[in-house]
Amino acid sequence: MLRIAICDDDKIICQQLEDMLTDIEEETNEQYEVEVFYSGEELYRYLKKNNRYNLIFLDIEMRDLNGVEVGKKIRDEMNDETTQIVYISGREDYAMDLFEVRPLNFLIKPVSKNKVEAAVNKAIKILGESKHFYEYKNGNVNFSVAVGDILYFESDGRKVNIILMDDIKSFYGKLSEVEEKLRNQDFIMIHKSYLINFNHVIEYTYDYVKMSNKETLTISQNNRKAVREQLLRRKQRLNHDK
Repeated sequence: MLRIAICDDDKIICQQLEDMLTDIEEETNEQYEVEVFYSGEELYRYLKKNNRYNLIFLDIEMRDLNGVEVGKKIRDEMNDETTQIVYISGREDYAMDLFEVRPLNFLIKPVSKNKVEAAVNKAIKILGESKHFYEYKNGNVNFSVAVGDILYFESDGRKVNIILMDDIKSFYGKLSEVEEKLRNQDFIMIHKSYLINFNHVIEYTYDYVKMSNKETLTISQNNRKAVREQLLRRKQRLNHDK
């Protein structure tokens, strides 16, 4: 069952989204649990009690606590990188402002049922992929770690370190071999020593990225073009789905 929250201070918009989700649920035989919040503060208080959703449709322009602020609290204060956030807005000039929150999508009002269904399907796909595991061997023992929890891999001599939010795992191997195993995932080599999960990037410049654990990693000169192209593709996906 997919747990979905709708948060908008416009009750008509909330009702429209809820009706769309009900229709999609009936047409696809999926099961959704949908809850509605009429302010960012109300949603934030509920989430602080350790309640979680798989997907949140989140309005940006709300009084007191706006959608961007709620998103940052979800990512930074609650350390929640799993919940998928779809921003909705009447304005089109927010795309890059939302980069730090790493939203699934950005939809412009009025929102169509097709766009909502596409966002739900995309969330289901990503949530399924986040359950994939990276398997490695340390000595004679096999280990695995959820791909979605990995911030980046670091080359450390003959070893490779797996950097998680609150932990580091290590094994003997080559970063190039890790890159090959994760070729179809959202990982990119930014330096001969770093293979990063782009879903954990909260800030990007010409020569460095900042990860969700606040670490800053250098982008080598040889990799700057590839990293920039990856960032542009993510921006284009946001703009395309408006």
